[in-house]
Amino acid sequence: MIVEWDPKRPRKKITELIKNTLLEGGVIAYPTDTFYGMGCDLFNIKAIRRMYQIKRLDSKRPMSIICSDFKEISTYGVISDFAFNILRGCLPGPYTFVLKAKKIMPKLLMTEKKEVGIRVPDHPVPIGLTHLLERPVINTSARIAGEEILTDPKQIEKQFKESVDIIIDGGIIIGEPSTVIRLVDDKVEVLREGKGVFIYPPHQR
Repeated sequence: MIVEWDPKRPRKKITELIKNTLLEGGVIAYPTDTFYGMGCDLFNIKAIRRMYQIKRLDSKRPMSIICSDFKEISTYGVISDFAFNILRGCLPGPYTFVLKAKKIMPKLLMTEKKEVGIRVPDHPVPIGLTHLLERPVINTSARIAGEEILTDPKQIEKQFKESVDIIIDGGIIIGEPSTVIRLVDDKVEVLREGKGVFIYPPHQR
């Protein structure tokens, strides 16, 4: 089902449908500042396992989460002063930051090193979803693992049929993946270069 939803001017019926779908273990696709993402409730393990099956993704490959702000990031990941200064200069934006995970994180979403990828996209829809649930949502690209990125909500509907419960229409999105940066032990490691421009240290810009 493809729906239109604007968090700034939400229609009550659609908003309740999206919220209830997530709370009941549904999987939704939504636009972001990079590509279309796919997600579910952070604490619904059944829904998370379902997403792995839908994407045909190796269960050892953790998915990232979307947080609404720095307070929420600090609930799920460890932010040192060093890391905070970098996050502050990049977020919201097309970045995924890998941080040490806190114990509240489901183990299924942690790496072997007990780390988690966290995003704060510069897009109202994914942020709006976190506000609906009052907690993070899972974030992964809306595609089957190893296949091409889907840019059109109609493509997503055709590809996944009834596997995805709701697709939030954000138009055609032809973008780039997020830049992935690991910030652990006050060290910077760029794991993937993507849409987000990142130069460290900052004075080299």
